[in-house]
Amino acid sequence: MKKPEFANLAVFIIFFGIALIEAVQKQNWLEALLFLALGALSLRADFSKK
Repeated sequence: MKKPEFANLAVFIIFFGIALIEAVQKQNWLEALLFLALGALSLRADFSKK
């Protein structure tokens, strides 16, 4: 069964995006940087060719 084309992007936006927004609102810059880095690595892994 094939998953939808942008499923990984939707998961990225939902989980990493919300966590990043929450960290910025709390002005926890270290946590925000961590979520941004983890999100970028996750997107890179998802879009890289296997």
